[in-house]
Amino acid sequence: MSDVERMIEALKHRNGEVRWKAAVVLGDMRDERAVEPLIRALKDKEWRARSLAARALGKIGDERAVKPLIRALKDKDWHVRLGAVFAFNDMRDERAVEPLIEALKDKETEVRRGATGTLAEMGDERAVEPLIGALSDEDDGVRWRAAEGLGNMGNTRAVESLIRALKDEDLVVRRKAAGALGNIGDARATEPLIQALKDEVSKNRDGAAQALGNLGETAVGPLVLALKDENPYIRWGAAVALGEIGDERAIESLTVLKDDYYVYVQKAAKEALEKIEAKKGRG
Repeated sequence: MSDVERMIEALKHRNGEVRWKAAVVLGDMRDERAVEPLIRALKDKEWRARSLAARALGKIGDERAVKPLIRALKDKDWHVRLGAVFAFNDMRDERAVEPLIEALKDKETEVRRGATGTLAEMGDERAVEPLIGALSDEDDGVRWRAAEGLGNMGNTRAVESLIRALKDEDLVVRRKAAGALGNIGDARATEPLIQALKDEVSKNRDGAAQALGNLGETAVGPLVLALKDENPYIRWGAAVALGEIGDERAIESLTVLKDDYYVYVQKAAKEALEKIEAKKGRG
């Protein structure tokens, strides 16, 4: 009897711990002979065995498991539902998109987080509106996963909602929203991102500055104006962003900032000018 066959037999053991450990090993083995036995294990009386059988099926990635795993998304135990979510994160089967969208309404936070992350990774356009809705979830982990996913998907339908998320109470959500807006590259985000440079968290200011730099030439005009803002963080962030964009129209205003009262603003302006000059030299 092979190792795989022994593990398959162990799925029937009367001891629950033996059964769930066998499921884990079978997942690591990734042998297709284990698919049907693991599908049967999705009906095990113990939630741990069902959950780990779901995860194992995800690792194996056989399409025979898709429908049983979709059913597992409705299991009475949230651990099993989460196991099915993780399985689809491995499998990326498009048939799971609609069931995963339904899982965004799950009463258990961990399941909603997992479903949000999986949908974001899958990048299916059907998930855009549901992920926009997830930006209003009560859990900050769901919200930041939704923001990150929408940014990676690059759909402009999310812009207005992501702009609102720049004022989220959670600092990670704000940072992810800024990054998402930078990835999408829509000019509507310019002014809100400039205002986000006032964020009390330095990492969030960095994120807003980087996002503005990603917006490209459409942001140059507002950023040049922002170099005169009374808030030094806005001047600093605008200088950083203009350096990333590398547009010569900013040279005169950046030169003025070389004598700014704040050393970090001076430094950002000097570095931005160096980047612009380097870009000119390459051109």
